[in-house]
Amino acid sequence: MKRLLFALATGTALWVAACSSGGSSTPPPPPAGNFGPANLNGTYAFMTSGEVFTNGNVSAFPMQRVGSFVANGSGGITGGVEDVNTSGTPSGASAITGGSYTVNADGRGTLTLQFGQNTLNFGIVLTSSSTGNGLMIDETNTSNQASTGSGNFLKQDTTLCSSPNTSVVGTYVFDFSGLDSSQAPESFVGEFTSNNAGAVTTSFGDINDGFNGLSNGTFAAQFGVDGLNPAGPNSCGRGQAQIAGETYAYYVVDSNRVRFINAAGGEMLSGDAVLQDNTIPTNVASINSGFAFLVGGSTGQVGLTRVGRLSISNSTVSNVLLDTNNGGTQFTPTNGATNPSITLDSANPGRGTITFVGNGQNPNVPFSFVFYLSSANQGVIQEITTNINTGAIVAVADGSIDAQSGSPFTSSNVSGTYAMNWSGLVTLGGSFTDEEDLVAQAKISNLSLSGTSDIFQFTSLTLTPQPNIATSGSITFNGGDGTGGDGKRSTLTVKLSGANQINFVTYFVTPNLAFFANQDNNSGRVVAGVLETQQ
Repeated sequence: MKRLLFALATGTALWVAACSSGGSSTPPPPPAGNFGPANLNGTYAFMTSGEVFTNGNVSAFPMQRVGSFVANGSGGITGGVEDVNTSGTPSGASAITGGSYTVNADGRGTLTLQFGQNTLNFGIVLTSSSTGNGLMIDETNTSNQASTGSGNFLKQDTTLCSSPNTSVVGTYVFDFSGLDSSQAPESFVGEFTSNNAGAVTTSFGDINDGFNGLSNGTFAAQFGVDGLNPAGPNSCGRGQAQIAGETYAYYVVDSNRVRFINAAGGEMLSGDAVLQDNTIPTNVASINSGFAFLVGGSTGQVGLTRVGRLSISNSTVSNVLLDTNNGGTQFTPTNGATNPSITLDSANPGRGTITFVGNGQNPNVPFSFVFYLSSANQGVIQEITTNINTGAIVAVADGSIDAQSGSPFTSSNVSGTYAMNWSGLVTLGGSFTDEEDLVAQAKISNLSLSGTSDIFQFTSLTLTPQPNIATSGSITFNGGDGTGGDGKRSTLTVKLSGANQINFVTYFVTPNLAFFANQDNNSGRVVAGVLETQQ
């Protein structure tokens, strides 16, 4: 799950004060499964986004990381490189000089990256036994800094390490999010076509810049070799790119995916670009599916999540469900919609817009989204909702849209072991708001969930992550088929040992993947995440 674009401040209370129900903690179940250190073996491109407290500072700052590390299959990290951007100030490339990792039988573990005398610590959970791909949260708590954030790591094609600029070939759909040079929330989605010489021949993008308005159009871009840290064993697939006037460091995962982060200037944007295939629809009439979507972002000074689904058939949009958490104080369900519409942009394949007015919603502020499909079943989505009368931007938010398949979702096919991650904000006492990240592994049987979590909340003066928390919960389909197309929402509850139950609304994409966001009114929490099968 990518970083939510939230306003940032500092918190001063303990994790137990935010979450505790007054009950006692119970130990998690012993790890069970077939994972081990050998499953994490190779070179991996990683990305996280969150916050950092550095020594001497009393406030947290937004921070993004993108990099590459080499795991030797037996618990050692032998090299790599990392780019960091903190509030628009990039670090440049920093060599990973060593480190270590653990992988338990359930796929959970730890990852430590060394940079000379400095270290970073992460909690991880593997989602694939064959590739070693996984989810991660930053759990660093040293004398120099405390940092948290959510992200993932993906195995790289090392045959492309030495020539990243000639490896980005074809049309790619991208989603970059973070902050502009004035520290306002910004989202940049679009597509570009690059040739084997690193030149971008066509492009089109949409920018939602929170305080500067909406814009879309073509942009210039160029992919080059690694000018800061020449390609070699410590910088697999790293290059430099110029995109829409900004300098990015990029890391080639493989021919299908590239990871980006601002490497110069005052902006802080990061995200992935995914190769577009030839299955994208050429006209609206050819789209016939239910789609689930999740966006996270900001409405100005508070966090925002929207999760939902809709049906597209015969060129019409129907069966809309949408759930909004605005600032952790108001959860608003939208049931159905009026005046729904969908369009496709013939000049920019895969690009389209969706607009609808939620039942009971102000008709002067219809929900509006632009999307770019990387395939017939997947894409990125950006909210562009504005007040028709005033032209004011309602929100800056972006995320994923995916076609639903494999329903009905039941206890028969939603079963097995899953990795889970959520990210967002938690507010204490109505005043202090800061980052919260969780990574977990859980077994689901008869729609009951049991497993183990790590959580790090930046709401403590001690800034100490909480590892190995016994976790339980349940999934409810409320008598429907699990898609939400029948108007019946699915829910997820999560109980961390010694804490209050957290309630989520969830939308299954397939039996192997679900989007969720918390739905408690006045909870002070605005988080969203994914539930993903371990394979």
